[in-house]
Amino acid sequence: MSQPDSKTIPLVIVEEHHEAFYVWNYAVRKGWLQSSGYTLLHVDAHADILLPRLRRPLSSIGDLADLAEFTYRELDISDFIWPAMYQGLFDRYLWLKYRHRFSAGGWRSIAIQSKNVTSTEFRLTELNGLAVANSPDARIVEYAPITTRDVIKTDQPIVLDLDLDYFCSNDYPDLPQRELEITKETFDEFTNNRYHFLRISPADKISACERNNRYYLVYNDYYPDDSGRGDQRAQVSERVEDFGRCLERCKIEPSLIVICRSFHSGYTPGRLCDDIQREVITSLEGLYSVAQTSIDEILAGGETLAGDGVADLGVPA
Repeated sequence: MSQPDSKTIPLVIVEEHHEAFYVWNYAVRKGWLQSSGYTLLHVDAHADILLPRLRRPLSSIGDLADLAEFTYRELDISDFIWPAMYQGLFDRYLWLKYRHRFSAGGWRSIAIQSKNVTSTEFRLTELNGLAVANSPDARIVEYAPITTRDVIKTDQPIVLDLDLDYFCSNDYPDLPQRELEITKETFDEFTNNRYHFLRISPADKISACERNNRYYLVYNDYYPDDSGRGDQRAQVSERVEDFGRCLERCKIEPSLIVICRSFHSGYTPGRLCDDIQREVITSLEGLYSVAQTSIDEILAGGETLAGDGVADLGVPA
């Protein structure tokens, strides 16, 4: 099998964003990345930096099958970044969003450390140049919200983590599958209990319905007014071009690229998802020599990258 040259960048497409954690750890194990010393350039409409509550510690992760089990059982699409920083892979986290609120602030130095003896829950401490992390397992991370108008500089290699919803995002997730069939007993319990835990679940808008003597929970039972969306395809093209110019102007050459579709979670508009993906990849291919694969191919053990005649994943770090 042919090997890519050192300038070929592996590009992995994932369906949902917590799968990036699997890809980053997989990349370390395969030698595409070192185990530490990177800046994460997170391009996304959302920060994705909630703290996870784990059932077992990160140190318990075993082989690749166990890594997949951990990723899909312990993490979700909002809490996968801090675990990678706690592992030591990233020292800096740059959140690139098209527009930030003023309250987002500037550079901050933050410590993440365990808050229990099992290292399954965590706390953050903003250091402000004064406080000292008070735990031996503390990891110090530099954080900054940025836009394409900023100059992106770092003396570390960059891992590019890109969510398609950066280019066009639903304010509320538009789930492609909303219904879950349930028993009549569950239907009655939900209907009659005004304090049912799903009824009071924040922002989920869950309801129940009956059709032909079958019963369903309906998730995200909310249909926003689309009249103000305007020409979203034009917005996508504009943002893709703007992002590409930013990468070129800042001379960013990532060591690894992960592209998240966010289709199943509903944050990328379903009717645009494939088109956005094509535009983004075309733009990246205009800047870099990339070798493309998907999370499904990696999980299946195929280890095949498309592009430039590359036949395997032996990409140098």
